[in-house]
Amino acid sequence: MPKAADVSILLVDDQPSMRSLARFALESFGMRSVVEAKSGREAIQLMEGKAFSLIISDWNMEDVDGLTFLKVVRKHPRTKSTPFIMLTGHSDREQVKQAIDAGVNNYVIKPFDAVTLLKKIEAVIGKIE
Repeated sequence: MPKAADVSILLVDDQPSMRSLARFALESFGMRSVVEAKSGREAIQLMEGKAFSLIISDWNMEDVDGLTFLKVVRKHPRTKSTPFIMLTGHSDREQVKQAIDAGVNNYVIKPFDAVTLLKKIEAVIGKIE
């Protein structure tokens, strides 16, 4: 059972409002180590210098979308097993299948509430203390 304060999260979304809402939810659960990136490209750069316990990424982003970012994460030996949760505004079955095929651990449809996000996180990394 991981302690909330020990979970380091890379939060990737091109919309500042969504990053803010997700950060608020995460911090309400006691997760204080949240690093934000506004694009897949920025997230890749951040991962070069730091290991994260969990990645939460939007699907639809301008430069490097969430699916491409997920594929990059899964190809790198250091990050290939990092839990990855995809956020998206679409519940398209084909998109879900693409994400599963690429190695996503869980999927959250926007808009979401804090409880839903926590359940998805706990399904991936275990119950949070």
